Amino acid sequence: MTGMMDAIIGALLGLSGRERLLVAVLALVALPLGVVYGVALPLADARQEAQRAVAEARATELWVADQSLLYASETTALRNAGEGANGGPPIGISGIEASLVEAGLRAQASELANAADGGITMRFDAVRFTKLAEWLTLQEANWGYTLVGFTFERGEREDVVAADLRLVIAQ
Repeated sequence: MTGMMDAIIGALLGLSGRERLLVAVLALVALPLGVVYGVALPLADARQEAQRAVAEARATELWVADQSLLYASETTALRNAGEGANGGPPIGISGIEASLVEAGLRAQASELANAADGGITMRFDAVRFTKLAEWLTLQEANWGYTLVGFTFERGEREDVVAADLRLVIAQ
């Protein structure tokens, strides 16, 4: 380290006064510019990107909440109208799969499995929310299961979601 310092000092001593002044001005201008362009601007860009991501996440959260409230109010209205009476035993996973095929949703279902407690889990990686909500509204009254848990995540396009559904045998 001291060898390098000796070399720098030797090089500076070999310069004229004007050249040393120019090197000093260059160091005083180049270092702050290097800090600004190398540290400050990338940090500012990262902050703007983070703020944009937070705003998008909040918008997604509000959209999902609105869609969930809409679905819940439609389901409640149907049940109150007397259309929600279950007429028989649970239809099983094959009956649910048949109703998915009939509704054109089977291809979007990435998982359809029996759970250990007799319930059913379903996963849709990318499905139109309105189509899934319509299918749930029409089927829930007839299949003998109760929807006890669900998660919706907004997809890349409008009205497309990833959904996890959890059904248990109605009591």
